[in-house]
Amino acid sequence: MQTNPAQRLRSIRGFTMSELMVGLAVMSLTMAGIVAFTFQALNVYAYDSGRLLVNHDIRKFTGDMITDAVYANYFQIYPSFTSRAVPQSDGQTGDFLLLVTTTIDSSGNTTIARLVGYYRDATSTTTGPVRKFVATPSPAPVIGPTTNTGLNPPVYTMSDLLDAYAPTSASASNGIIIQLAQGLSNGNMFYNYYSRSIMIRGQINEQGSMVRRAVNTYNFTVSPRG
Repeated sequence: MQTNPAQRLRSIRGFTMSELMVGLAVMSLTMAGIVAFTFQALNVYAYDSGRLLVNHDIRKFTGDMITDAVYANYFQIYPSFTSRAVPQSDGQTGDFLLLVTTTIDSSGNTTIARLVGYYRDATSTTTGPVRKFVATPSPAPVIGPTTNTGLNPPVYTMSDLLDAYAPTSASASNGIIIQLAQGLSNGNMFYNYYSRSIMIRGQINEQGSMVRRAVNTYNFTVSPRG
């Protein structure tokens, strides 16, 4: 039995314009859902990665500072790395912590063996990196009211000693231990607690996702052994 040619044409016809538009609409909705899901998944992954980096920064910062404080005899807190003429007293805050390790030389002089500095390289109203330096003065000096490098051992004021071994011009060249931090003690990071301990209060930021930064706060206390 032969098939009518008109029937054969009807059986092999393509999609109508309405059918194509419906199909394209369904495909567009599907693609939009896939893109939105992928975007959300990437944001969640980026934010979780940022939180892991924040927690890593906090652990490393806390561990390093506790270790350095154990070997220090005393500390000084200054307003900032570039403003360090007068240390902050009990109950005051600053963005520059200096840990000082002393030793006794053969003549019985108390000399400076090591300086470790932590400072936030930003103003009290901005977020910036936390940097660290380590200096071992040689020959080991003593601290006095005036500087006299011709003596043996040499005598420095603390301000002159810092200028010699941690100059303010090196503010941006010392190593970064936290990428972005904000101080929470009157805008500063370090608080002088009865001139015996240092309270460290801050907030660490990481890039996080395209929607929000990864943020966490930290609050701990360290005390030099001296």
